[in-house]
Amino acid sequence: MKIKTFQVSYFVIKNQCYLIYKNGMGILIDPAWDYELINDFMVSQQIVLKGVLLTHAHIDHTNLAERFAIAHDVPVFMSGQEIDYYGFDCGNLRRINHLQEEVIGDFEIIPIVTPGHTFGSCCYLIDRHLFSGDTIFIEGVGICDGKGADASKMYDSVQLLKHFLPEHTLFWPGHSYGQTPGKDLRYLLINNIYFQFDNRAHFVNFRMRKGQSHLFGFT
Repeated sequence: MKIKTFQVSYFVIKNQCYLIYKNGMGILIDPAWDYELINDFMVSQQIVLKGVLLTHAHIDHTNLAERFAIAHDVPVFMSGQEIDYYGFDCGNLRRINHLQEEVIGDFEIIPIVTPGHTFGSCCYLIDRHLFSGDTIFIEGVGICDGKGADASKMYDSVQLLKHFLPEHTLFWPGHSYGQTPGKDLRYLLINNIYFQFDNRAHFVNFRMRKGQSHLFGFT
């Protein structure tokens, strides 16, 4: 399986969206902002799109989901919790459930519902790769402010991933803040401070602490 990372942006928002592909088939994760960049790559590589995976409902991760779904006549997947809580809707939308495997083309996908950043955020485990949206960054975790966000649930999500995933799992987040994507769990256990907490209150207090210079001040 190959992974193509697209660096896309809209004003100050900078995203990483991904195309995974093999055997001439591909799946997009969180496509946004630059349809031509993504679509032209698929055309040039003769990749047939089979589906779109959405990690959560924020616009910077869903911006192009419906456009790709309609143009390529493919399904869009999002966790049922996220759909229900935010009333998210788009063309060809389908619900997925926690740890219920989905097979799309030649890809076996395990959804892992990881609330915290949003009510029903979802990571996708595909082979040894975890596409973590705004739940896990290489440098930290997503913000836990806003409707449906919960730092205590984020703690649970981090603990789940720490104990559920093999240490060789590679992380592919929706944004980068200094580190390149594709680091493994062993790296995060040493370098991501949120993976070092074993106390819920300490985790929550640190993520929600006052006086942060910016919301992505991870250390």
